[in-house]
Amino acid sequence: MSSGSTIVSPDRSERTFKHEVELPKLPLPKLSDTLQRLKESLEPLYYADGYYQHPLDPEQIEKLTSIIKNFEANPVSEKLQSKLQNYHDSRDCYLDELHLDINNQTSAREIQDDVLPRNPFLVLADDALPNITQADRSAVLVHSAARFISALKQNLLPPDINATNGKPLSMVPFLNLFGATRKPVFQHGEVENFDLNKPYTASDLEDPDYSSDGDNDDEVTRKESADRKRKRGEDIFTGNGITIRRHPESKHVLIISRGQYYTLEVLDSTNRIIYTTAELTTIFNYIINDSSDTGKSTALGSLTSHSFRNWKYARKRLQKRYPSELHDIDSALFVLVLDESQEETRCDDGDTTDISHKFNRTITERDKKCTSANCKRVFYGTSIINSKGHQVGSCVSRWYDKLQLVVTADAKATVIWDSFTCDGSVVLRFTSEIYTESILRLARDVNAGDPQFSLWPNVTQTDPETKKLMTATISANGEGPSEIDPKSIVKKIDWSFSNILNTHVHLSETKLADLISKYDIVRASIPLGRRSAQRLGIKPDSMVQVALQIAHYALYGKMVFGIEPISTRGFRNSRSSFINIQNQELLELCQLFISSSIDGTGKLDKFIQTCETHHEMVRCAKSGVGYEKHFNALKYLFKFHEHFGIFLNDDESLAAKDLFENPLILPFSQPELIVANCGNAATTTFGITPAVPQGFGIGYIIKDDQVDLTVTSQFRQGDRMMFMLNWVLGEIRSYWRMSRGTSHNKTGVKISPVVDKLYEMDNAVNNTSKLNDHTVPGARQTSSSSQVNLNRYGGFFDLESHIDSKNISKTPSMKNLQKTFNGLMMSADNDHSSSAVSVPTEKEKLNTGHEILRIQPREVASNGLEAGDQTDIDGLADNTDDVSPSSSTTSLSSKKRNVINSRFDIDFDRSCVGRKVATLDH
Repeated sequence: MSSGSTIVSPDRSERTFKHEVELPKLPLPKLSDTLQRLKESLEPLYYADGYYQHPLDPEQIEKLTSIIKNFEANPVSEKLQSKLQNYHDSRDCYLDELHLDINNQTSAREIQDDVLPRNPFLVLADDALPNITQADRSAVLVHSAARFISALKQNLLPPDINATNGKPLSMVPFLNLFGATRKPVFQHGEVENFDLNKPYTASDLEDPDYSSDGDNDDEVTRKESADRKRKRGEDIFTGNGITIRRHPESKHVLIISRGQYYTLEVLDSTNRIIYTTAELTTIFNYIINDSSDTGKSTALGSLTSHSFRNWKYARKRLQKRYPSELHDIDSALFVLVLDESQEETRCDDGDTTDISHKFNRTITERDKKCTSANCKRVFYGTSIINSKGHQVGSCVSRWYDKLQLVVTADAKATVIWDSFTCDGSVVLRFTSEIYTESILRLARDVNAGDPQFSLWPNVTQTDPETKKLMTATISANGEGPSEIDPKSIVKKIDWSFSNILNTHVHLSETKLADLISKYDIVRASIPLGRRSAQRLGIKPDSMVQVALQIAHYALYGKMVFGIEPISTRGFRNSRSSFINIQNQELLELCQLFISSSIDGTGKLDKFIQTCETHHEMVRCAKSGVGYEKHFNALKYLFKFHEHFGIFLNDDESLAAKDLFENPLILPFSQPELIVANCGNAATTTFGITPAVPQGFGIGYIIKDDQVDLTVTSQFRQGDRMMFMLNWVLGEIRSYWRMSRGTSHNKTGVKISPVVDKLYEMDNAVNNTSKLNDHTVPGARQTSSSSQVNLNRYGGFFDLESHIDSKNISKTPSMKNLQKTFNGLMMSADNDHSSSAVSVPTEKEKLNTGHEILRIQPREVASNGLEAGDQTDIDGLADNTDDVSPSSSTTSLSSKKRNVINSRFDIDFDRSCVGRKVATLDH
């Protein structure tokens, strides 16, 4: 979902969907790879806290390994994989044949009643004009959104391309944004047998799989009903599943204000814009005034926040009673919410408070309430109970099944979308461009409406004559420009609910109010951003993801299953994917980071390495080889193997059940951490909700010098989580500064010692190899598998400590380094009197510069040494067989003549590689 993964094609003449046929198929991963990666993602969950580095319960690890191996060895795995291979060979995407949830996500499970709606949100930056009114801001953004949709419908929207490789991305997900809705999957006979007149009972909410007992009470029908109920309990995909319904012909928007519903046509038959910004302002002012009479207000939208089962059941009643009205809602391009709330208090924190300052003072309850309330009100709205016990807060004015644009009374704007039907990267472009277009209106105003000051200059307004026929007009004095009559063009939906439906609405509203009360949203800014990650040589997204895992581990002493959403729009029929954040390498980092077993340099090195591993996981997911979608497809095929013509015997069914229904696999579908990156300069806040009651939902926006985070959780310590994250990144920064401070030259340029050691050892190895058969007599020979006698190197570049830290990190390059040094033993003492191996101490490095031994110097003219110095070194090189500690004639001066007195004049055989140099912080 990162904003840095896609860019818009600069060629405005390109047609929106011109590249769709060029897109490759989503690859079908190998079964063995998927199972191995599943195992690696789950293993860290069953290890102990940071004080140990062994399994907490080895039996769990062994059992996990056993069930995966048994499944892979059983014929059932080949049968399921073969079916997916057939679909892959015959269709655009092997997932198309499966009736999975839209994005095939692991979190597409039955949402419990105590979990907030699964809807991410982006808060837009303030408008360029100060003190803009709610109606004006709404008009500006709706007009910009209508222009965006018009460009899309006319195939004028420039296509997205991958910023890394320049390849095109699928534009089909944009069709899921507008005129689309999340809808439940109904089993055969559910709607047809639904009795609208059935009296309400408490069991209705618990058991939506209702069938009438009056007309169909024969034995067969009762048995079929029992079977359906049993299957519903086993099936999380279709029994309580979600699908998407598109309405490509849609031209109108739905407007909700104070719990009252209105529709407005914004596009004509040729997809041109009907109303100007000024006309939309007039319309929205009319709606705001009309809805001030709350007598017809309803909390109907809270039905969309209920659990899947209750939401599905309530929609059946609503569809039976109001089919036309529900269709108007479902088919709307998007929902505009005119939220009547205003910011309660101007907080001192603001959106960009440095959390390091925030936690250096006492956080009062007022501070917490202010930050959380102002963030929640633009997301879920307010919960206010009047003197009669009725809900009058703005939380009733939401519709979570669709894309929503919320504008509050103080002109704060937020985009909310359904994660099951909308791709986050697509929503981000829409959000960014409607904000940009709203700013460009100022340029058009001062340039006589020049359409070139627009992202979509070819999008036009409806001509006046056509608009006159479409709308009723009035004129103040019979001449001059006519004005629209909002009352004649705005359609209001009037509801008259039955007692049963009123009960549904009431219960869902009280449930939503409880959720708003128990959930907390904490916002914070960490003073490290994109530039900090560049200095470390890592990706900023990986820096935040890994640091958050360390922060969570430092708080709770264990790893939990965490996921990060990744857009895979580089393939046909694009579907979002999830990658698991945790792995064995990350577990080791968390354990070492909160311990004192290695120094800061080792922790920094391990952190950088883990970030690189994370980035490789993201890269693999974007290339289509993520295992999450594949594993879900295998699980789905097994649940409905008979439907798909897969016949399994008892042994095969048992092997599959042992895997897919095993408690050890449960965290895969119940992640406790959902962490996502989405946002840019057009947005100030990005938030997501947790997947499980005890979980965290963390959204963040990476900027040049800071990261803005929003933590959503239920009764969890979100502010303390941010404190720990600030501590982790602060430690990383201090380790980096410390490492640069111990290796610098007189010009004030610092270099990481981790990089410097590798270059020094590379130089020494390459020069030593030039000795060929000239070995030091008395050197102890070692086998290829033996360890280097590090003590005889006189602390050679502190190699022992370096190798120890690298062994913990399991760095392959260090193993290769040890093999290179095997057999290279020198008889010099551990002091600095040997002319064979002369290594400066740390004090000498600081006082005289970083001095590197030159074993085989080149010509005098090429290295700048005097003739006498050259003779001494030549003698050393020609008589290496005679060198011993007793015969050495080295002195302090001769030792200095045997080295190169500059850090940057090292004789590298691979000099073209160069070094990464960063300037000092001031």
